[in-house]
Amino acid sequence: MTATTWRPLAAVLLCGALIGWTAQGWRKDASIAALQRAAATQAATAATALAQATARVLTLERAAGAALMLRAAHLTQEQTHAKTERDRFNDDVRSGAVRLSIPVASGQCAAPADTGPAAGHRHQARAELDPATAAALDAIAGDGDDATRQLNACIDAYNLIRDTYHVQTE
Repeated sequence: MTATTWRPLAAVLLCGALIGWTAQGWRKDASIAALQRAAATQAATAATALAQATARVLTLERAAGAALMLRAAHLTQEQTHAKTERDRFNDDVRSGAVRLSIPVASGQCAAPADTGPAAGHRHQARAELDPATAAALDAIAGDGDDATRQLNACIDAYNLIRDTYHVQTE
């Protein structure tokens, strides 16, 4: 090959390489732009899904909070009603309108087997409680009732939250 043939061929190859390199760059830029658009679309979709999920959870939180406040108000109302009933009962015991008694065994340590008539028809010795003892027993029972009401309110609150957020237990 002579220099005259070699130079035009080298120039053509150089131009072809330059055009190929430029075309490859354009394709690369187009691919990068397409990837950036896809990433932006996915980011926007994820942001929208996150915003929707957050709004759903906030709505559930507000509803659960309102329901818990209603349950707390109901518990307060139950406790107030129970205290009023206990106070009325204690007033009746103190005034003598209500008398409390307990069965007493007549000289025996253990109760014998019932061979007589039905329990409602037999006569049994009883001892009347003084008002202070009756009030003390009522206070113990009232504390137990209050604790039961509070525990039931806790169970209701637990079930409400579990059902609101669809939590799987176990």
